[in-house]
Amino acid sequence: MTQYGSNYRASASVPPAGGGGARVAQAASGGPTRRGLIGSGIGLVASIAAAGGGFAVWSTANSTNADLDRAFDLDAIPEEDRPERLNGALNLLVIGSDHREGNDESDARSDTTIIMHVSEGGTEAYGISIPRDLYVYIPEDPEAEYSDSVDKFNAAYAWGGVNLTVRTVESLTGVRIDHVVEIDFNGLVQVVDALGGVTLDIQPADAPDYYDESGITSIHGDKMFFPAGPTKLNGDEALDYVRQRYQYLEGDFARMRHQQDLIKAIMDSALSAGVLTDEDKLTSFIDSTSDAVKVDTEFNAVSTGINLMNMRSDDLVFMTTPNLGTGEQGGQSVVIYADDPQDPESSNPDAVSLWEAVRDDRVADWVEAHPEDEGE
Repeated sequence: MTQYGSNYRASASVPPAGGGGARVAQAASGGPTRRGLIGSGIGLVASIAAAGGGFAVWSTANSTNADLDRAFDLDAIPEEDRPERLNGALNLLVIGSDHREGNDESDARSDTTIIMHVSEGGTEAYGISIPRDLYVYIPEDPEAEYSDSVDKFNAAYAWGGVNLTVRTVESLTGVRIDHVVEIDFNGLVQVVDALGGVTLDIQPADAPDYYDESGITSIHGDKMFFPAGPTKLNGDEALDYVRQRYQYLEGDFARMRHQQDLIKAIMDSALSAGVLTDEDKLTSFIDSTSDAVKVDTEFNAVSTGINLMNMRSDDLVFMTTPNLGTGEQGGQSVVIYADDPQDPESSNPDAVSLWEAVRDDRVADWVEAHPEDEGE
């Protein structure tokens, strides 16, 4: 098997207390309707149709749909290597890369990866985060620099970009990925600033070397300080906060939870600012953020928005891929997916049953059968 190359960089994660099972976080109940596709930055292209409101909006929506950067051709993946599509549910892969303007894209990594599963009826949505340090099999890809290896999940993006990441997800889960939306660091800042900022409930640092009950100090750049509790953040601040992990006992699991919180905060800001209900604000928002994402060749923002018009915020459930905690594999610290990553059924039954539920569009049943994981 090919080992990872010199362009791959990653660090260890720390498991949450109590093991590495799925972590399920329900959205707040009783909130108003948030229309449109759920995902960091996805609302800027998918909710435009769902918002309604006149010819100008529809004209801008269709223009935006036509002008999207369609950077990924999933049809290039051989059909015989892909899982079968079993129903009309939507499985969207949301990738947040750490690429910044002015840097070489070949050095970018997948900092965030979430499978967004929307039920066939469009009434339920689930976001399943995949830890970037999850130790998994990365299938062979003749177009990739490296492949056919067991390594950290985000090595797939470093070696072969989005298409190898899709192949790795499909190999791991057996779930057919319908579409891909990628947003990089600059795009995320754009989205948050276009909304006038977001409010996040800042978790204070609790790792021994960083412990601070009053908040958390960034380890990046200007070393921003974020006071504990609800705090209004601009784009740069929000991005910096959701990248922190060393200051938390839960490590990367805390970071993933904060990224999930940011997705909800983006939804809340879009609603409170009237972006999805005011034609002028919506048009301005689309104009200022339409270049913030890349999508696959077949993604249709307008039709996706229409299909999800009836979705509510309390239909959104977040969780993290079931795992066995952290350990050492291949000489590096990783999140262990299974004793044998190429044969996970023997040692990670929770993950096996979750992916089966996603394939069969029965995720609600899976969540109900795992009440001990809810609310974490």
